[in-house]
Amino acid sequence: MPDPSAPASPFATAEAANGRPVAKILLDSALPQLDHLFDYAIPPELADDIRVGQRVRVPFRSKERKTFGYVIGFAERSDFGGELSPVADIVTLVPLLSAPVWRLARAVADRAGGSAGDILRLAIPARQVRVEKQHLAAAAARQQADEAEAEAAPEVSEAAPGAEVAPESDTAPEASEAPQEGAEADIAAQLVAGSRLALTASHGPDRLHTGEWVGGWAAQLARIALAVHALGRSAILIAPDYRDLDQLRDALAALGHDDIVRVDSRQSNAERYAGFLRARDLEPRIILGNRSAVYAPAHALGAIILWDDGDPVLAEPLSPYVHARDAALVRAEQETAGLFFAAHARSAEVQRLVDLGYVRAQRNPPRRARVVHADASLAPDAFAGRVPEFAARTIREGLRTGPVLVQVATPGYAPVAVCEDCGDLARCGFCNGPIGFRVIGRASCRWCGEYASDWHCRTCDGTRLVERGMGSGRTVEQFERQFEGARVLLSDGEHPRERVDARPAIVVATRGAEPLAAGGYRAVVLLDAERLLSIETLRAGEDCLRWWENAAALTAPDGICLMASGGGPVVRAFVTGRVEEWLRDELRDRHALRYPPAVRVASVSGGLDEVERALQQLASIPGVDHLGPTPLPSGGPTRAPTGLVRAIVRFDYGHGAEVASRLRGALVADAAGSASRARGRGPGRARPEALKLRFDDRGVFDG
Repeated sequence: MPDPSAPASPFATAEAANGRPVAKILLDSALPQLDHLFDYAIPPELADDIRVGQRVRVPFRSKERKTFGYVIGFAERSDFGGELSPVADIVTLVPLLSAPVWRLARAVADRAGGSAGDILRLAIPARQVRVEKQHLAAAAARQQADEAEAEAAPEVSEAAPGAEVAPESDTAPEASEAPQEGAEADIAAQLVAGSRLALTASHGPDRLHTGEWVGGWAAQLARIALAVHALGRSAILIAPDYRDLDQLRDALAALGHDDIVRVDSRQSNAERYAGFLRARDLEPRIILGNRSAVYAPAHALGAIILWDDGDPVLAEPLSPYVHARDAALVRAEQETAGLFFAAHARSAEVQRLVDLGYVRAQRNPPRRARVVHADASLAPDAFAGRVPEFAARTIREGLRTGPVLVQVATPGYAPVAVCEDCGDLARCGFCNGPIGFRVIGRASCRWCGEYASDWHCRTCDGTRLVERGMGSGRTVEQFERQFEGARVLLSDGEHPRERVDARPAIVVATRGAEPLAAGGYRAVVLLDAERLLSIETLRAGEDCLRWWENAAALTAPDGICLMASGGGPVVRAFVTGRVEEWLRDELRDRHALRYPPAVRVASVSGGLDEVERALQQLASIPGVDHLGPTPLPSGGPTRAPTGLVRAIVRFDYGHGAEVASRLRGALVADAAGSASRARGRGPGRARPEALKLRFDDRGVFDG
C-alpha cells in the first residue's frame, strides 16, 4: 500500500501524540448527550501512527461494543478518575478531519444548538478503500516524479552553465497559472485579503470560446475563482442547483481549468470520496459544489464564493439545519478568507449585512434586460386564454427569431382540485394535504402523493373532482392550441431541461426550472404573479423578485422581459429595477415587527411540558421573547402525531450564543431521559413529544 506518511502529506503534517498517552475522541453518534470529547488511552502499538483528524474505532459502554470517532487532540493526563479504555484501532491513516473543518463544525453546531457530529457527517463522505488506495498511489507517483525532476535539474545546469533550458512543451499555461487582469483580479486580491463583497450580477448569457453558452454570472464567478487560485489560494464555489454547477464547471473548463474538485449530491460514493481526498491534499484547489461544499477541506483557503444564497435549496434539511450562507460567514471569519455573495436579486440577509457595513456592495449598477409590464390594471380574469393579447403578441414576435420562455407558478396539470357539487377545496384523506391534478384526469395529494381514487367530500359527500387553476402541463396544452404550429416544450421538476437551442420554440417552465437558451430568449413572459405573491410566507415578495430576476437574466441582449399581469410594490420594484430600495423598506418593516433577519428565531417543538421547560431556561435573558406555544396540526407532509406544540423564540444576534447554549442544555436533558423517567418511561429520542430545535428556519412563519 502507498505510504500516506510521505512528506507534505496530510498525515505528515497532522499533529502526532508525541508521547502523550491520552486521545481526545469525538464519537460519531446522533445522540446529543454524547456531543463532547471522550478520553481514551493510546495503546503502545498505535502510538507512532495515531494523528489528529484520523477516524478510529473505540469501545463504548463495553469492551465488545465498538463505535467510530475522530481524534480531536491529545493530552498528558485525563480528568477521568477511573481506568481509560484504549483506542481499538485506526480506521485509516489518512487524517480525514482537518483542524479548520473541526473548528467550523464545532462553531456552527454551537450556533445552531446542534451536534458537531451531525456537521461532520455532511462534511466527510463514507470511506471507499479502493478509491483511497488509488489516490495514495497517484500521490506517491507524483512525489517520485517531482523528486526525480529536482535531482535532474542540477545536472542540466552543470552540463551547460548559463544556458537556458528549453520548455518541455509549447502549450500555453492554464488560465489558473496565467496572470489574471481586470476587475476579477482586483476582486480576487480583495478576497484574499479577507474582504466581504456582494455583487448583483448582470443579466444575459455569455458564449464561451468552446461554443457553449453559460449565464454571464457563471463566467464572471469562474474568472474570480481562477484569479484567487492564481494567487496560490483555494476557492470554494457554492451554487444551489446542479444546473448552476454545470455552468460553472463549463466556464472553468473553457478558461483552462478543468482540474476542479466537485462536491455534488448526485455523485456516487466513490466519486465523492475521491473528490474529498483531492480537496484534502496540501495544495490549492478550486472546489465546486452544493451546500455541503462549504465544509470541504481546502488548503490555504482564499475565498468562499456563494451564488444565489436566497435559494431555499441552500438551507440544510438535516439537523442542525445550518444554512450554507451562515456556515460560510463563520468559516470566512475563522480562516480570514474572503467572502463573495453574488445573485441577480440580493437576499434580505445579505442586504442586512450590507446595511450594517459588514459586507461591501458593488458600486456600479448591473446590466439589466428590458423589462415591461403588459397592463397592471388587467386582472387575470379580464382576458381570454392563458395570456393577455399583448403578451400573446410578444410571444409571436419572439418566435420569429428564436425561443420564448414562459414562466408559470406551479407544475402539473391543475394545481387545485375542488368538489364538483359544492366547490369546496379537496383534501387528502391520509395527510389532509391539498389535492391537485399532476396529469390530466388523475388527481393526487400534493403533499404525500396519494392518489385520490376513493375521495369523498367532507362537506357534501360528493365524489367528483374538477380542476381549478393552470399548471405547467395545462399551459402547454393551451399553448399548443393557441399558437398552432409552434414548438412547445415543457421544463419542470418531472421534465427537466438544462438547455434549449436557438430554434423558435415556446418553453413553458416552472419557477427555478428554466433552461438556458443558446444566445438567450427573444422574449421572457412571466405569468401568475398574483398567485406567487399570495403564497402564505413571510418571504413571498423576496422569493418572487428572485424568481423573476433569474428568469429575466435568461433574456437575449436585445430581447424583452414581459410581466404579463399583477401590480403592487413588489411588481413595481421588479419592473423599474429598484429591488434594493424595496429590500431596504422590507427590512425596516421586519425590524419594526421583529421578524427575521432583523432578529434571529428558533423553533422549539415537542410535547407541551417539554417545550415549556425549555422556554423557562430563557426567562432570564433580556430581550428574548417567544410566540406560543401553539398546537401543531397533525398530519401534513411529515404526518406529525397529535398533541405536539411549537413555540417561536425571537432574540437579538448578540444573545444568540446564550440562547443556543440554554436550549441545547434543555435538549440534552430531555434526550438523556431525566424528564421521561420521572413519568415512568424510558429515555430516547424516538418519543414523539421529544424536544426538537431548529434555528433560523426560513419557513418558520409560513402559513
